[in-house]
Amino acid sequence: MKPSMFNIAQLYNDNILLYNTYSTSLVEIEPAIYNRIFIDGNYSDHKDEIDALFELGFLVENDCDELSEQELLRKTVIENNSDKIANIIIAPTMECNAHCYYCFEKGFRKGIMTRETADCLIQYLFEHWNHDELGITWFGGEPLIATEIIDYIVDGLIKRGINFSSKITTNGSLLTESVIEKIKSKWNVEKIQITVDSIGEDYNKIKNYSDLENPFEIVMQNIELALLNDLQIKVRINFDPEKKQTVVNTFNYLKDRFKTYDNLSIYFAPIDEDSSIVKNINQNFTEMNEHPYISLIKFGRENKLFRGFPDVENDINKNTSPRIALLKKLKIFPSPTNCYATCPSVYSIDSNGNIYKCHRTLGRKEFASGDIFNGIKKNSEYEFFCNTDLAYDECKECAVLPICQGGCKINGRIFSGKEACAPCKMIINNLILLYKQDLDALYERR
Repeated sequence: MKPSMFNIAQLYNDNILLYNTYSTSLVEIEPAIYNRIFIDGNYSDHKDEIDALFELGFLVENDCDELSEQELLRKTVIENNSDKIANIIIAPTMECNAHCYYCFEKGFRKGIMTRETADCLIQYLFEHWNHDELGITWFGGEPLIATEIIDYIVDGLIKRGINFSSKITTNGSLLTESVIEKIKSKWNVEKIQITVDSIGEDYNKIKNYSDLENPFEIVMQNIELALLNDLQIKVRINFDPEKKQTVVNTFNYLKDRFKTYDNLSIYFAPIDEDSSIVKNINQNFTEMNEHPYISLIKFGRENKLFRGFPDVENDINKNTSPRIALLKKLKIFPSPTNCYATCPSVYSIDSNGNIYKCHRTLGRKEFASGDIFNGIKKNSEYEFFCNTDLAYDECKECAVLPICQGGCKINGRIFSGKEACAPCKMIINNLILLYKQDLDALYERR
């Protein structure tokens, strides 16, 4: 018998609070018993406790290869993935009217999809969709620059009898009344995500639009128009970890301005970069009293906001276990795969018809795995994503592995630090403490 490599222990009320990132078990244990079992390896005493700890996953058999078990999970996702498309990201254009300093598409914005390419895309989807429902995310660039092509593609899907629903990721600047009419009557849009990184002039500087006067107010008015039309709007606040107050101010402004609407949700996400401009979230912030991400999570919880998820009670009212709902909200629930891009039938397609495994590589031809004219190509780029490899060698010794399954492969490739790691890694102990608080509150209500 031996301790699981996925145990995370910390002091709590003079005891040891022990969490296992694979089994999701959580226990309090006396320090003397913890030391005897987990430090000294004494499994002859406290038989009842040892049996219980084994059942909860904190102890495993000596011959248990936990790394291989996690690899088998990742392999199962790949092998069981259908060869038919259920979800796809389409960029009808790579052009954008904003110029955000953190954009991962800088230098790769070019062109609007032609009708000839759109015809091939429609045919490709007709041949490869799952014949149930096709989920489309309209992406870019700024997809609303290319509304005519979206119209054309939608018409083609309808003519081919392809049942679909869609989502849109947009900056919101072009979300006009005429576009909203298309969204409601034709595009089968379930949700619109709009990025609002700050307020007022600070927002205008970050977005740096090409040809808009007072763009912040335009976007705010467009959001209200969409809300008035009963569209589901999700606002994403991209944040620089060293500028927490910007997130707080932005959230408070949005909450106050749109307080009468219940079809608006807000979440925040760290900017995925590491440079002299933005410090990556997976670093130490020793100059601060508290890691900025955990600080923002606490702020979000106080305001019934957390990463765009509904309140705990909403999940409890469904068939989801309350405990699992709590874990998922805190992003410490295990996953069988690191990313959707691992699945062989999940793609992103750019305006030229090139196929990519990851939307973060859109427009970079060197990352393409074929195109819609000739089909998917199982080249080195395809194999880079569709495998069980971990981003770093250190992942093999990391207790967070069941949660991230090796992290974001593309971040691990294009950045030099630990950008592939899940944001929860640096604050995992804090998140476990929040989970403990949530559990205690849940059981008190019962």
